[in-house]
Amino acid sequence: MLQGVATTGSRTLRTLQKEPKCESVLFRSVHLFGAEAYGTSVSMIGCPRLAILRGHMVGGWVFALFLCVPVFAWASDLAIRNVHVFDSYDGFDDETRSIIVHNGTISEVLDNGSAIPSTLKVIDGDGGYLLPGFIDAHVHILVPRCQSFSVFSRGNVQFDRALSEEMMSVLIDFGITTIRSPATPTMEGLALRDDLNAGRIKGPYALASAELINDGRMTADDLRFYVRNALQHRPDYFKVYAGLHPWQVKTVIDEAHKHGVPVIGHLGRTSWAEAIKHKIDFLTHAVSWSEKTLKPEYRKAYREARHQVGAMRARLDWLEWLDLESNEVTSMIKALAASRVPVDPTLVVYDAKFSAPDDRRYRLNANVNVVPTLKSDWSECRGLAHNWTRDDFKRWRRLFPKLQSLVRLMHERGVILMTGSDTANEWVIPGESLHQEFELLVETGIPPRDVLRMTGATAAEALGLDDRGVIGQGYKADLVLLTDNPETNITNTRSIIWVMKDGQIVSGRAKSD
Repeated sequence: MLQGVATTGSRTLRTLQKEPKCESVLFRSVHLFGAEAYGTSVSMIGCPRLAILRGHMVGGWVFALFLCVPVFAWASDLAIRNVHVFDSYDGFDDETRSIIVHNGTISEVLDNGSAIPSTLKVIDGDGGYLLPGFIDAHVHILVPRCQSFSVFSRGNVQFDRALSEEMMSVLIDFGITTIRSPATPTMEGLALRDDLNAGRIKGPYALASAELINDGRMTADDLRFYVRNALQHRPDYFKVYAGLHPWQVKTVIDEAHKHGVPVIGHLGRTSWAEAIKHKIDFLTHAVSWSEKTLKPEYRKAYREARHQVGAMRARLDWLEWLDLESNEVTSMIKALAASRVPVDPTLVVYDAKFSAPDDRRYRLNANVNVVPTLKSDWSECRGLAHNWTRDDFKRWRRLFPKLQSLVRLMHERGVILMTGSDTANEWVIPGESLHQEFELLVETGIPPRDVLRMTGATAAEALGLDDRGVIGQGYKADLVLLTDNPETNITNTRSIIWVMKDGQIVSGRAKSD
């Protein structure tokens, strides 16, 4: 039991409030010696696994002695034995191995039968399948409450911090230990990123962009000012959106790169080919829905369809007219592969938000209530396909395989693909949706081993995170243990026994020798 007191004479004050897993310590009604800010409450955040605090009140000041012991299930130095280890290129080892973890980092990978130091706490993997923690490259960490789900009216969107924290905790339970948020309100979203990374709330390690830029009326000076003004909040990225002209996209990229910040593109008015010429760093989603990706003879009809039936229903026409062997598509894929610009296809967000009301894969999924408030919002709020007819939904089901075929072509022709879900769009279930993305990628014809690499080593390398995504010496002990082999059946990624982050079990239960 976590305890702590500060005493002064005969008076005893409780000074420690236990948060889950001792992620924060709160001193109430005291002045803390050496603190930068004094007052009636001082938070000591990101404590190094504090278990006991003893302090003495002297003249209104607390002089505290911190006695640190781990409060998680396992010590920071441990061994995981009897596991099949995933190699990004060779898949799972036939023989089981042992992993030695020191201070949250993998220090050794031992062959079967190698001696394990007797001083280590040992977790028995029981012949399970050990992978690097999953990386979801498309999670919006601040959740908007029930709106039209249209980013074109973001001025009216209200974001819910408490709901967002709940969602972050859920992601861990699904094996997701690292996320990238491609767009978030600059001040509030990047503050949440910082809280996640400092361990103040339960959730994955996060990278996050500043608020997306989508105003086609902004001048070059406006765009440069926006970038410079956001730098004080230390964004990991900037994001250019579908409404920007090519010259605007170039302006943002040039200014962001001056300050060493990469740029993510969710494009429309600007084609992927144009963005690649302007040195974009990342592209999101399987397609841009740009008329420039269609053959010239279909572009006017597509513009008219957007005007007549709206952007979402017009996407059905876009897919109908898309020619996978056209020069527009083949040259785009060639440019993507040559430039090494990574793409997160997010097949799941399209299939989920364009799912019919009686759909079982998303709307009646067993995990749809994992964050109940989100499910309630999705049910009550008008969605992007609110005006679709039953024939429209049937048409989507017929055309979606073409979108999957485009992703397969990208993979086969050398485009860097990462896994991403676009949580928490409508019916994109936190955590579960990444596993659904795995399934949809395998349905395209991409081998399960390649998909597992996309969510591990490939994503880590693309995001510049050279300390994770691989089970090897010197890499972070962000790990997921499964009962069943996901190379045999990709749905086995859900057979999670436990999840480890920084060498600590953060979800599930481990078996001790």
